[in-house]
Amino acid sequence: MPTLRSAPVKTDVAFDDLHRDILTGVHAPGTPLRIAALSALYGVSATPLREALSRLEEKHLVVAEANRGWRVAPVSMAEFEDLQIARLTVESALLDDAMRLGGLDWESGIVAAHYRLTQVTAPLGAHDDLRTRQIWIKTHDDFHSALLAAGRSSWLKAFYAQVSEQAQRHHQALLFHTRAINADGPARHSEETEALLRTALSVARHTELMQVALDRDRARAMDVLRDHVEITLAIYRSIVRGSNEPAPSTERIST
Repeated sequence: MPTLRSAPVKTDVAFDDLHRDILTGVHAPGTPLRIAALSALYGVSATPLREALSRLEEKHLVVAEANRGWRVAPVSMAEFEDLQIARLTVESALLDDAMRLGGLDWESGIVAAHYRLTQVTAPLGAHDDLRTRQIWIKTHDDFHSALLAAGRSSWLKAFYAQVSEQAQRHHQALLFHTRAINADGPARHSEETEALLRTALSVARHTELMQVALDRDRARAMDVLRDHVEITLAIYRSIVRGSNEPAPSTERIST
């Protein structure tokens, strides 16, 4: 006989499934999350789903509306800019600490994570399947986590995880749900946006970040990390503009 799952386990399963699918863009920002449809999709009853949605609301991934149920939290350029400033602040502090304290295990972890990143395909648009997205996201996140692993602050790491989740959700909207960001703009990316995406997700950019970290070049690492964040902002701005005009110079963000 199959093992019967307890109510808390069912809630955990519902939470994990919804959490994954929101972060990977299966459920677009602003999409209603109707209990009956979710129950059919995930094979979980209404009560665990409601509990899971309440937990996701606490993580600011869904929003509840009076008499209308839940929907995926919206995304915006203003929020994304705020997230990138927060990300750069936290990631810079952790990376600087890691470069001062990291030993051989830290270095080996970075090299291994970078190698895995070279073996996966970066998602560049709607033609990529869900599995490709999921593999890239995990491998990319593992690389950045490896860079920060020797940092001491557990609080900063918790903040980094929270900011990264929200940024990831915006990334998926950027790639697959452009209208969620720019309702009046084009449904497809411009040539400029595609070029920026290829640059931002390229292995070469991540190789440079790895090398300056391993060289313990703390000043250069901060510049490379800042550039890493700013090109993502440039991509968003090109989509919000919704044109093929040259992108304005990205204003330098500071921590």
